[in-house]
Amino acid sequence: MSWIDKELRRRERQEARANAKHDSVPAGDDAADESAKISALWDRFEAINEALPEKLQLKRDISDGKGFPSERSIFLIFLSAKNGAGIGYTGDGIRYIWPQKHTRSSYNFWIRWNPGQGFQVSRRVKPTMFRPGTDERAFHEPAIDHIFKCLVTDTRVRFRSVRKKRLWLF
Repeated sequence: MSWIDKELRRRERQEARANAKHDSVPAGDDAADESAKISALWDRFEAINEALPEKLQLKRDISDGKGFPSERSIFLIFLSAKNGAGIGYTGDGIRYIWPQKHTRSSYNFWIRWNPGQGFQVSRRVKPTMFRPGTDERAFHEPAIDHIFKCLVTDTRVRFRSVRKKRLWLF
């Protein structure tokens, strides 16, 4: 192997690393980029739903502006389970809805794209002196399968199961 081949391979690796860094860093605070990221994540949700056997697929509702109840009118597309739980796409975020209410912290959560931090999952919590009224964490993308498992089996998706775990370093 000559030094020319080595140098060519080194430069190709260097270009690939530079392109990978460029692709992983968001282009900016552009709303179109944010919308594209959420849309791509929603496409993954719909692909999983379509891959399920027909008997297990969630009901897909498309908004025409008057078909959904008032709490679901914000959704462009909504995938609903038999018990009323579901997940919907609003164009700028994805929202999970659980039909039962809870006074302290919400069983519902939002998944949104944050340009500096990637996908974030947030929910409403009762504010205290030490924390604000929302709990926001990084979204654990492999949890999409877990979300569908819970929706199909009529169980509630817990916030802890869709957020990335904290690493405690001492």
